[in-house]
Amino acid sequence: MEEQPKRFELHYGVVLMVRTKRFLSTMDRLGRSSISRPVGWLLLYLMPVAAAAGFLLFVNVFRALVSSRGPQVATGIVNLGPLANLGIPGLNPYIPLLYGWIALVIGMVVHEGAHGIVARSLGLPVKNSGLILFLFVIPIGAFVDIDEAVLKQAPRSHSARVLAAGAGTNLVLALISLLLLTSIVGSMTPAANGAGITTVSQGSPAYLKGVLPGDIVTAVDGKPVTDLNTVLGPNTTLTAGQSVNFTIYRDGQNLEIDNIQLVCCERIINVQTNQTIKTYPYIGIGQISLASLQSAVSTYSNPLSNPLLYIGCIPTINLGNCQQAVPFSSSSSVFYRSPLGGGLIPVTNVLYWIFFLNFNLAIFNSLPIYPLDGGQAFRVGVEALGRGRFSEERVMKITSAVTAGVLVFLLGIIVGPYIYVLVG
Repeated sequence: MEEQPKRFELHYGVVLMVRTKRFLSTMDRLGRSSISRPVGWLLLYLMPVAAAAGFLLFVNVFRALVSSRGPQVATGIVNLGPLANLGIPGLNPYIPLLYGWIALVIGMVVHEGAHGIVARSLGLPVKNSGLILFLFVIPIGAFVDIDEAVLKQAPRSHSARVLAAGAGTNLVLALISLLLLTSIVGSMTPAANGAGITTVSQGSPAYLKGVLPGDIVTAVDGKPVTDLNTVLGPNTTLTAGQSVNFTIYRDGQNLEIDNIQLVCCERIINVQTNQTIKTYPYIGIGQISLASLQSAVSTYSNPLSNPLLYIGCIPTINLGNCQQAVPFSSSSSVFYRSPLGGGLIPVTNVLYWIFFLNFNLAIFNSLPIYPLDGGQAFRVGVEALGRGRFSEERVMKITSAVTAGVLVFLLGIIVGPYIYVLVG
């Protein structure tokens, strides 16, 4: 008689697995739907798409490392730290704890649920499902127990669809979230016609007069301005000792900040000779022009213009190589109006992290790494291509060899920048 799994299992003293049959009826009902089988085929075809997207991203990083920008790229990756490679909120310092866990739990639940629904649509048994809780209360995962013996004996097309369902659903969820996010970004408009203040240096003239990050300067000395570099940049006619007056937009109000005295000096340095080329008055602010604010919305509302934008320009990381400010980041969103009002930050950030983490879950689980879903699906594919001529041992040798090759490549991408910096 088969031993029944325990309803509660404690692992490592802090991780609790809770099994239940409560969701099996839901999986059965969804599995009986007329669209469940066609969707299963669609998800199967999406798995290699996700794997290909992952390989393209990794190859892009590799090409950057071996290009003329290699030292700069390697240094940037090393500065992020090794934990940046983990998609776990709380360990990865760049994934917000609340938004990250919401997105990750949603991703894991739909991933496992998709396995169960597709299995039931094909008549394969699902034993139970459940949650994985950290410290007994924090959900960190989900699971669906599908009888592995039955799955191995099932037709290859059946087992392949079950294995691909999780990653395929993660990819679909990521794309839906991205479409919703881009539609919201497209509705954003600059809060005022002016230049946004991104930074204010402590002790600077602007700081001493009360200029704040998030202010929008709409006029200097009474003249409208949309780019402060045209007034206070390297080509300014103003000199140290002179004063300027700002009209700023802050929290829906226009304010006057008068007599901001310019001091000496900002310098333009020739990087080859380390000599000063030019000096101009210092006020101590960083800014983003109105044209850049408008361009950011235009760029981020059309992800097809730069497919890597939402992957490479993460709102919690200032990588320095993103040409546009991320309009829905907490630091940049203050420069915009939105129909969502105060809900802009939570809604856009939840959508972004659902996209980002589900996209990465789809890639990770689609790669031919055994025993992950992609590795098992690859094994099934090798069996199908062998048409019965390959022994189980040979199939596993091929699968293991491919797994090892992929892992070595990924390890090189992760460890390579650190070696590059040490050797360089």
